[in-house]
Amino acid sequence: MKKLYAIILFVFIGTIANAQYTKILDFAGTANGQNPQSDLIADGTFLYGMAKNGGTNNLGVLFKIKPDGSGYANLLDFAGTINGSYPRGFLISDGTFLYGMTEQGGTSGYGTIFKIKPDGSGYSKLLDFLGTNGSYPTGSLISDGTFLYGMTYSGGTNSIGIIFKIKPDGTGFVKLLDFAGTTNGSNPRGSLISDGTFLYGMTTQGGTSGYGVVFKIMSDGSGYSKLLDFSGTANGSTPYGSLISDGTFLYGMTADGGINGWGVVFKIKPDGSGYADLHDFASGANGKNPRGSLISDGTFLYGMTNTGGTNNMGVFFKIKPDGTAYSKLLDFSSTNGSIPYGSLIFDGNFLYGMAETGGTNNMGTVFKYQPSGVGVIENTVETDFMIFPNPSNGIFTIESSEKISAVEIMNVLGEKVSELMSSGVNELNSTTQPLNHSTTLNLSSKPSGVCFLQIKTETGNAVKKIVIQK
Repeated sequence: MKKLYAIILFVFIGTIANAQYTKILDFAGTANGQNPQSDLIADGTFLYGMAKNGGTNNLGVLFKIKPDGSGYANLLDFAGTINGSYPRGFLISDGTFLYGMTEQGGTSGYGTIFKIKPDGSGYSKLLDFLGTNGSYPTGSLISDGTFLYGMTYSGGTNSIGIIFKIKPDGTGFVKLLDFAGTTNGSNPRGSLISDGTFLYGMTTQGGTSGYGVVFKIMSDGSGYSKLLDFSGTANGSTPYGSLISDGTFLYGMTADGGINGWGVVFKIKPDGSGYADLHDFASGANGKNPRGSLISDGTFLYGMTNTGGTNNMGVFFKIKPDGTAYSKLLDFSSTNGSIPYGSLIFDGNFLYGMAETGGTNNMGTVFKYQPSGVGVIENTVETDFMIFPNPSNGIFTIESSEKISAVEIMNVLGEKVSELMSSGVNELNSTTQPLNHSTTLNLSSKPSGVCFLQIKTETGNAVKKIVIQK
């Protein structure tokens, strides 16, 4: 099964101790941007992100920074007509280029799609949004290796947004769907995800009640199905972020609605059945109005709220997929960053994110946080493993003192990207790969980045970190 990758960070979360917050960057306006409203991505060496404002032209910047806060580099100052302005979504990578969108700027002022190399060279504007082909994209792209897929907040035939695909060289643009309001939703702000057959997403408005919908559609634009109409108190309203999947359920958040009117965490099956309201946000106690998406470790869902909490500046939290064990991990403040708009990522030891405001200059921060009980377990059994070469271009050899029964590769959403079984069959794409005390793992089709392998034997499991470096 072909998978669509939204970002290049792969994760597995286990157990360590000692919670610790670290602010690794204060945004400062002209020098390095301000007011980020997106997520970070990682390639094993740098974190990459965008700030909506600031920079030389006060139209936003694209930057990189090391996880310890050193090595900051401003890779691009957005400049309006030439290369777009006000980026809000996150970047993706194919191992050579970073791809992203700006909400405004470009020839018509309606936004752009672009690519740029991780060192800041090789910028190319792939598309100018013109209105008829969409306008004002606020989410991010995903890729299947052939096409980039995305959505715009407005534009298209009905001026309320579209779904599109385009090739990484800027050719082959196809409008897959015009949103139409009541029938299929309107004004999406988040991004798409895929299970290899369908694209799944949400809109902030439209649907029966006008509060947004959950939908699926095939990658050729056929097979659209509305899975859920958000209705306010009963199941939330106005989702800003994206969905994630554990293979059985889709999980998401709404910015409003629910019992208290401040948003919910929910799950729903990919066929539209099994909806469950997992959590109602309640302001001071547990945050309110989330604007980003969740991530998962297979045990907990992690996320942030835009406001609420002790200081009414947002929180980040964890909760189990059945809705139990909610825990507030951090209250944002004017000192450590406030009003987070995007989502978290994980590198195996730290959660990383950005806050839109707060910090020394009240222009936002980049931070990392190591919660108690979160981290990478390098070995959970007394078994000797060797993985080599590491880093590699995607071809790894695994050698074990015990017979290997399975190897799982986990992505940032908590999904299995791939799994090799003892039968030698890769369950996600039916390719053959023998397993014993030694096996070769081919991840050459995956982009550069950090990946965590869960290696299973008869006596237990172990997790090993690898780096794909192209």
